[in-house]
Amino acid sequence: MNYTLFLILLLAYVSVLVFIGKITSRGATNATFFNANKNASWLLVSFGMIGASLSGVTFISVPGWTAASGMTYLMMVVGFFFGYLIIAFVLLPVYYRYNVISIYSFLGEKLGASSYKTGSAFFLLSRIVGASARLYIVTMVVQLMICDSLHIPFPITAIAVLALIALYSAAGGIATIVITDTLQTAFMLIAAALALYFVGKVVVPEAQSLWDYISSSDMAYVVKSGSSQAWWKQLLGGMSIAVAMTGLDQDMMQKNLTVARLKDSQKNMVLLGVNLLFVNALFLALGILLTDYAALQGITATGDKLFATVATSDGMPALLGAVFFLGLLAAAFSSADSALASLTTAFCVDFLAMNTDEDSNRRTRVYVGFMGVLLVVMLLIYSLEADSIISALFTAAGYTYGPLLGLFAFALTQKRKIQGWGITGVAIGSPFLAYALSLWAPRLGYTIGFELLLYNGLITYFGAWALSRRA
Repeated sequence: MNYTLFLILLLAYVSVLVFIGKITSRGATNATFFNANKNASWLLVSFGMIGASLSGVTFISVPGWTAASGMTYLMMVVGFFFGYLIIAFVLLPVYYRYNVISIYSFLGEKLGASSYKTGSAFFLLSRIVGASARLYIVTMVVQLMICDSLHIPFPITAIAVLALIALYSAAGGIATIVITDTLQTAFMLIAAALALYFVGKVVVPEAQSLWDYISSSDMAYVVKSGSSQAWWKQLLGGMSIAVAMTGLDQDMMQKNLTVARLKDSQKNMVLLGVNLLFVNALFLALGILLTDYAALQGITATGDKLFATVATSDGMPALLGAVFFLGLLAAAFSSADSALASLTTAFCVDFLAMNTDEDSNRRTRVYVGFMGVLLVVMLLIYSLEADSIISALFTAAGYTYGPLLGLFAFALTQKRKIQGWGITGVAIGSPFLAYALSLWAPRLGYTIGFELLLYNGLITYFGAWALSRRA
């Protein structure tokens, strides 16, 4: 496939998104941008959140994991489901009762201003790092498939990608994103399904069904012995990650809060948990086929490069390469557009005290400012040869959710107030102490896995207790 076709696909795809953005942003106000005037369909939100939950990294990484770890990731996804139940029946009722725009204002109501600002600041940091890394990956794909052939340098490509996202989402905000996310989720699922079909035709014998082939594979195991991948760690880690990175994340919850009724929002979360089980099983099954196809064809690519290499190889139809490119764009755009909207919302509401009736010009300046911040971080990643540090960046972003988990758990379970800015020091120190704990634990014969987030949150919880007084 040549760069001209990829360029046409990119421009056509963005044109459709811009058309949707023009329709959804007519007469847009701050209320439209922040919560879509609370009139979004819960079914639409639930389907679109599949795309928001899967990033461009997930789209290309999950299939590549099966060679090394089989389908053990599915146990973590089961943990996600239980985490979504906690979000639906513990967190969402609180958010609706307090009628929040930024979910961190709940911390202000319960604990005080310092906890409120600290929680929001940690979200901003987490989302800036995570969104920049995701955007970097899709920008590199655009660079390699299109811009290198046109001799366009990476910084210009990065600016262009950010500008394309702003074209359709800057005015309508979350009202636009609720609609575009559904389209982008559809592209991701179509890409995965087509890959499953075309690769399956090559590797699955005619006398055997696709299900039998996958279930009989040496990689078709969900539970693996070993302390770092113990099933209960996967389950517990998945549950805590879902609560922290979805339930305590303005990006994800902002979509839920576009739904008028609590019961509908709860149905959205439960349905999302069920859908993600099937969607991730689809990607993991695809990983088995991709690994076997690569072995048959002598393809040496592994991990994150496996899906892209097979989809664009000579043995696959051009349609698969085109749909893969669109699916990757959809995965990355659905993460980036909602990240910009949530960063803008959190900063405007939490730090500028902006209300829904205020003029939108200041909000637009904040949006453009965050575009600049993401661009700077993307260029920093590029300058550091980010292929070797992407996983470290996401791990670092995950550490910052531990203090959020501890703060929200404290606010939900204690009737105490926190005065002064000591809580900010606790929140900053907590990830470092959790990291130190992960280094020390193996001396006792215990290796900490994904459940590290819980220990991180517990440190913040006890630190908050030490600084608090009875309300």
